[in-house]
Amino acid sequence: MGLIGETTPEKIWNFLKSKGLSSCGAAGLMGNLYAESGLNPQNLQNSYEKKLGHTDASYTAAVDNGSYGNFARDGAGYGLAQWTYHTRKAALLEYAKAAGKS
Repeated sequence: MGLIGETTPEKIWNFLKSKGLSSCGAAGLMGNLYAESGLNPQNLQNSYEKKLGHTDASYTAAVDNGSYGNFARDGAGYGLAQWTYHTRKAALLEYAKAAGKS
């Protein structure tokens, strides 16, 4: 399923609405996601960038290509919702790999 929209916020909005959220519900969730990640799906928690020596892009690339193997257990928030808990990050990585996506 391709996401519909020109920008990331538009794609998120359209996805949430397609799943049945009201406009108020979608706006509320997007507000929370904006506070967590600025609506950047590749966002590495800012306080971990220096600690891990990565930017959002380099961290994502290193996880994708397998050169960084501690994704699930490093404690760094990642993605739209800034997941930190190891089981959620492991499930996110597994889902992405199964879908052939970053």
